[in-house]
Amino acid sequence: MTRTPPQIVVQRSYIDGSWIELQDSGRPLCDPNTGEVRQPKLTTTPEDVERALAAAHRFDEAGLARTIPLSDRVEFLEAFADELDKHQEAIALQDAITTGATIGTTRLVAASLGARVRSMVSDAKELGESVDLGSAEFPVKLLREPIGPAVIIAPWNVPAFTASGKVAAALLAGCPVILKPSENTPTGVQVLSEILVSVMEARDLPPAYFQLVQGGSAIGSLLTGDRRVSALVFTGGVETGRAVAQQAASALMVTQMELGSNNTVIVREDADVRHTAASLVQGTTRVNGQWCEAPGKVLVHESLHDELAEALREEFAALRMGDSLDEHTQLGPLAFERHRDSLRAEVARLESLGGRFMGKQELPEFDGWFVAPGVIVGVAPEDATTELFGPLLTLHPVSDDEEALRLANAPEGGLDAYVFSTDIEAAMSLGSRIRAGEIRINGTFMSDLASGSQQTFWGSSGIGGHAPQYGVRFFLGDRVVGVDAGNFAL
Repeated sequence: MTRTPPQIVVQRSYIDGSWIELQDSGRPLCDPNTGEVRQPKLTTTPEDVERALAAAHRFDEAGLARTIPLSDRVEFLEAFADELDKHQEAIALQDAITTGATIGTTRLVAASLGARVRSMVSDAKELGESVDLGSAEFPVKLLREPIGPAVIIAPWNVPAFTASGKVAAALLAGCPVILKPSENTPTGVQVLSEILVSVMEARDLPPAYFQLVQGGSAIGSLLTGDRRVSALVFTGGVETGRAVAQQAASALMVTQMELGSNNTVIVREDADVRHTAASLVQGTTRVNGQWCEAPGKVLVHESLHDELAEALREEFAALRMGDSLDEHTQLGPLAFERHRDSLRAEVARLESLGGRFMGKQELPEFDGWFVAPGVIVGVAPEDATTELFGPLLTLHPVSDDEEALRLANAPEGGLDAYVFSTDIEAAMSLGSRIRAGEIRINGTFMSDLASGSQQTFWGSSGIGGHAPQYGVRFFLGDRVVGVDAGNFAL
């Protein structure tokens, strides 16, 4: 393969209508395939973060959202969606070179961004700006108003996808938005933000309507702990989420969080072992295992344990690992060195407890952040509590469905779960008892199970969920104004 990495996208912040140059954080942004430094990680200064917060507060305090009627917001975001369609490849290349996800995967994700924004537009149009509740004699209106300045913290694993949907929802509600990408994968969101700003400026919209603030956790803390912020959306790990939630609670923000989850798989005694193995490996290697709904802890009926372990080993061993920019690669590197090292440390911990790795032994001849994909057997399920967030599974024998269910409902889960069985009725019954927001039967795809699918984040997997009330509706507050008819007088 002749390697042509995508061009360097320089990080900038967009604050109160102007692009500003950033400071070098002293840390590098590396190519995850080779480990080579591509560019420095840049950061916004605390002073410029304060300018962004002050601008968003002024926007809200002055009621500038009222100067942008819903029809204009809809037209603005529809134009943004059209531009995203035109710039899919630029975003896909940047996300592939920063996250390590294969270019085939990032192209699929980038191709969905326009549709994701349009789905938010549909929600906003359906909600409208007001509802008449009264009569001609006693008019009463239910007003749907923007809740106030919104901070959106995008994750490092699927940065453009998360940012596009959440930012669109908040802007459609009329909230001034401050977006902060991950310092580890900032450039795809940089491209997306530059597209958004160009569309916004062409319509002469207020400059503080959307702002971009680049930087690491220290910059994030300045945003998530500020009392001028009304709404916070955070996507990331559980431990970071706990710290952010404490800050947000202190400031009394409305909060939405999607955190980690060690997603459980139950493999019943009647499961098709070959199909199960192929599906699990597909699921745990999408985005190189770096997606929060990937299968993690596999609880298999003891009669199938050895057969499934060998089938998983064969599936992992057959994967084509390589450069994330190679269109033939099935599994690329992890996003950054610290994540690679922490995953290796967790594998070593499990091996120290009696675990045995079964999977692919050879890694690509690069110096990047690759880990060997496979399954770890021989560890007690109570010791496999950590979300691996990489191309790895743990496998544990169970005696029956009830034991599997007890283990599946452990506190570390709650986002997704999986059941494999040839008895669909039994699988559906078992799945309905798992404490998770989405339970997939005999599959591990990323798309929704059906039109209208909704889920809540259970346990420690987050606050909120995936449903219309967590989109545009989340950023709207209700206000009732009307003539008091005394119909319910006390």
